[in-house]
Amino acid sequence: MSAEKHMDEKSPKMEKVATINENNDEQENFSSFIKRMCAASNWVTRELDDEHAIIEFTLDQTRSQTLFIFIFGDELEFSVPSFAAFDSLDAVPHFISSTLLQVNAKTKIGFWCLEQIGNKIVYSFMHNAKIEAIDEKQFMEIVMTLVQRVDEFESLLMKMSANVDGKPDIVQ
Repeated sequence: MSAEKHMDEKSPKMEKVATINENNDEQENFSSFIKRMCAASNWVTRELDDEHAIIEFTLDQTRSQTLFIFIFGDELEFSVPSFAAFDSLDAVPHFISSTLLQVNAKTKIGFWCLEQIGNKIVYSFMHNAKIEAIDEKQFMEIVMTLVQRVDEFESLLMKMSANVDGKPDIVQ
């Protein structure tokens, strides 16, 4: 999945973010905010501009998670798409969707959703927050929670879809 496909579905409009930089009391734009948040956790962005950021996390030698962050006015949208992508809504396993909706009722950070990315419908774990309410600690907690939840979900899907040879089938 490319960032362009994900971004095609979003049309963020960036204005100056009404966030006070603690060091100099000036308004801080989105990219400066993301740089400051990532620096606190020693993370590096793969892409960054005034509308979106992409951070990639390596889980093991074969897997990684990609976190997208978009700005909509003063709202941040965090999104970690899973590898569970489907050609149509009819192809989505509704038992899994129902189970993930039950998980949503118990989580304070993040929620599962079906997200249109390119021409696929994808299970994604997302979180929305006001930018002025996010500090470095909360940013790290949100990011790590989203990445871990998707990793757990994908690991479970891989175990469930392992064939006789012990190799996982691709979920689609």
